[in-house]
Amino acid sequence: MNHTLPSTVFCLAATLCAAPAFASSSEAFHTDGATIRLVTAGLADAGGRLRGALEITLEPGWKTYWRDPGSSGVPPQIDLAGSLNVSGASLDFPAPQWHRDDYGAWAGYDRSVSLPVTFSVDAPDRYSLIEANVFLGVCDEVCVPVQASLVVEPGSHPDDPGDIATVAAAFGGLPEPARDGFTVSKAEIDGVSLRLEIDVPEGSDTLDIFLAGAGGYFFGVPERIGNREGPVAYQVPILGRPAGGDPVNIDFTLVAGARSVSGTFELP
Repeated sequence: MNHTLPSTVFCLAATLCAAPAFASSSEAFHTDGATIRLVTAGLADAGGRLRGALEITLEPGWKTYWRDPGSSGVPPQIDLAGSLNVSGASLDFPAPQWHRDDYGAWAGYDRSVSLPVTFSVDAPDRYSLIEANVFLGVCDEVCVPVQASLVVEPGSHPDDPGDIATVAAAFGGLPEPARDGFTVSKAEIDGVSLRLEIDVPEGSDTLDIFLAGAGGYFFGVPERIGNREGPVAYQVPILGRPAGGDPVNIDFTLVAGARSVSGTFELP
């Protein structure tokens, strides 16, 4: 699978655009290997938070990326330039899988996935229109960058039961918050690597770790170290790090069988 996506690839990207769809969900857009749709449910709360979901329906054999795919790949991104009364969008991610091919290892999904989105509405009591320019990658034997323009008017059908169910399922599929007994209990830098100690539930036979680089930190693939009798420990290559400044919060996701949690730890 070829993950190389130079800047010149934009001229080859599948660009999906259409006239605004005045509904609480966008029209479905199709590209090689995937169908993409943006859905909202309800109205913004008093704090300006509006819940939605980015649906990525994959054809058999196709894959897409997590928030930090690794050293190559295209994480999903949303740009709201052109939106009215909506100034931000925060994407969340269900637990991914590690995928390995001739080009290395990367984090993503080999099944259809709905990514929860929380939009920031500036004035909740006023009209809003979302014009979301979505950029992501889908992969089969080669990877295709996809750019889609998805238009949603949240107030048009805020009580649509299908949209409400879609958004609820997306948020319901997120990892639980990390907790005592299932978390990163220690994180320290050791030269060019990051050493992690993990608390895992009793009886867990497998464990996968995913880190999202931030603040100038970039990471390689975690590798378990030590023996099975001591603490569960992993070594993670540090591929890039900041020169200095404030401490950085690193997001992590742990997957043990059917259970998953997400949390943060701090690095200097």
